[in-house]
Amino acid sequence: MKKKVVAEVYLDVDKKGYLGKGRVLLLELIDKYGSISKAAKELGMSYKAAWDMIDAINNLSPYPVVESKSGGKGGGKTVLTEYGKKLIRDYKLIENLINKISQEITENLEEVENLLKLYRRMNMKISARNQLLGKVVEIKKGMVNTEVIADFSGQRLTAVITNDAAEELNLNVGDEVYFIFKASNVLVYLPDGMKLSAINKIKGKVADVITGAVNSEVKIEASNAVITSIITNEAVKDLGLEKGKEVVALIKASDIIVGKF
Repeated sequence: MKKKVVAEVYLDVDKKGYLGKGRVLLLELIDKYGSISKAAKELGMSYKAAWDMIDAINNLSPYPVVESKSGGKGGGKTVLTEYGKKLIRDYKLIENLINKISQEITENLEEVENLLKLYRRMNMKISARNQLLGKVVEIKKGMVNTEVIADFSGQRLTAVITNDAAEELNLNVGDEVYFIFKASNVLVYLPDGMKLSAINKIKGKVADVITGAVNSEVKIEASNAVITSIITNEAVKDLGLEKGKEVVALIKASDIIVGKF
């Protein structure tokens, strides 16, 4: 009989139960129906039990997760806030990661050395500052190289890797991948600047500029990610970079390393 590692994700706040699979499902159904009573009915629980869950989540959250809206043609409804929707996405991301790790452990239960190698891989640290997690939306295989296009919170990036690397990673549309690239490989220019051939152009705003003796570290907020660039102090001055300024981060497709769990 084959052994299998099974893990479930529970998030606690101040040692109090905050979020688990059941509560996430309740939130998803509220988002679907716009109604606590309909969500509770589908789950076979009372309205009071569902409301108590929501009240507990809201009380433990830094921002409201569920809120009621009154009025309108169809009357009042209950909706998830943007924070609530992000909470579900984050939970599912953690759950997916834990499931993948559990599957890896299951496949290597009889090989202790393989488990040790897995542990070392999980604890490996990478010096590259930019590590973006996204989902593969398209794969284009050429004679030598493969283009991997991934979505990162609404913005798409393209990486060019060898066909051998693509096969080794066993990439498929829908896979979650990391796009990894050094801060020194990120160029910064203004939205109305010159036309450039690089395919990856990410629009964002300057979040911070940390000035050094020769170079500056520029942090750019783009959707839900922060991209770091290292450029000269002279370039910062010429571009007039300061917090809140709209910029475009430029990354060559060949400078991106693709990682997959």
